[in-house]
Amino acid sequence: MKDILSNPWLLVALSSGMIAQILKVPIHYIRKKEWDFTLFFSNGGFPSSHTATVLALMTRIGRDFGFGSPFFAISAVFGTIVIFDATGVRQEVGRHSKTLNDILEMLKLKEMLNFEILEELVGHTVLEVIAGFLLGVGLAFLSYLIFP
Repeated sequence: MKDILSNPWLLVALSSGMIAQILKVPIHYIRKKEWDFTLFFSNGGFPSSHTATVLALMTRIGRDFGFGSPFFAISAVFGTIVIFDATGVRQEVGRHSKTLNDILEMLKLKEMLNFEILEELVGHTVLEVIAGFLLGVGLAFLSYLIFP
């Protein structure tokens, strides 16, 4: 347990993801004038916690071990896959969910089939990813104040 609590790479990644999730609630309130605490546990939204998490990890690893190190290469490949999945693949899943929800509503089958509404906000927009990118990189550099 001591090793985990003193691992700056893991801690900056996890804390960046957590901070991004926490920020979704007040940002939603500023934009929509309504509190929605379920956003803390949801996928999608502003900023991208997926992007913040992997960019914080990549930045800290790159700075500590070098951007030409195998550790950075591993984190960059992993990060690219996560960001691609969070945007492209999951955006498509969200569009499919919306279409299915609309069809069930239109045909009035929702109640008959006892069907739960599918989550439509699943993936991230480019702006959400950019915000997650900036948050992750910024928090990685701030982490040097705690773990020099």
